[in-house]
Amino acid sequence: MRKAIMIVAGAGLLLASLASASQLLSISDAESAGFEKNSQQLFQMIGAKDGWSGTWSGEKVELYQYASEEEVNPKVFESSVQEGNISGWVELCQHYNMLMLSKGDKACGELKGLAP
Repeated sequence: MRKAIMIVAGAGLLLASLASASQLLSISDAESAGFEKNSQQLFQMIGAKDGWSGTWSGEKVELYQYASEEEVNPKVFESSVQEGNISGWVELCQHYNMLMLSKGDKACGELKGLAP
């Protein structure tokens, strides 16, 4: 009985990790949906796995990919989208393990349309 419980628990952990892995997006996924890379950002400084500036839906954006949804930290950029900020960023959005800053109001909708 004890062995059966351990097997069931192990199978549950495996399924949970597979489900989590299937919920990840990549910069390549965004490119397939219209994101155009320009230059790579210093993504390591914010704990991201990858990061690029570019355009999406005609808007200038910065897009960051994290290893997991739990590692995304939008607080790093909150001041960048506050009214009167000097950077010109308008929106900050997170979708699964991706974080994006945008200088318009369309690109976040494009990101949120991506499915893992």
